[in-house]
Amino acid sequence: MSIFNTFKQGQIYADTWPLHPKLGMIFPENRIIKATRFAQKFMPFIAVFALLWQQFYAKGDVMALAAAGLTAVFALCIPFQGLYWLGKRAGTTLPPQTAIWFYHICKALENSGEQVRIVNEKLNYQHLAEVLAKANKRLDDNFWHKI
Repeated sequence: MSIFNTFKQGQIYADTWPLHPKLGMIFPENRIIKATRFAQKFMPFIAVFALLWQQFYAKGDVMALAAAGLTAVFALCIPFQGLYWLGKRAGTTLPPQTAIWFYHICKALENSGEQVRIVNEKLNYQHLAEVLAKANKRLDDNFWHKI
């Protein structure tokens, strides 16, 4: 998978994963998604601010310009780090215990009348995110308390 596909898959995974507080206790996705979204909003501002700050307070200083440029590049790379991690995580195969939990959620969704696509391939975290998103919309709070 190319790096651009990994970034794209990371964005899809971030959009699919439900940010439920109970899931934040079990999986690191909630923290990574929140940090990545924060970085996507504010790191471009930080990059521009670093360059403008250098222009106002250290005019003509080449070393200050280099430091400001590196700071700007670093700030712009932070959201990509989160998307890369999320993209890799989306394609990671589920551990056996989590796969069993996945099938319990599917059964609970089927009992509530929701149609769930049966996955015949190896389960990954993207499949889990899709099922959890359906469970978040369809099932009541008692489901989340059982987790």
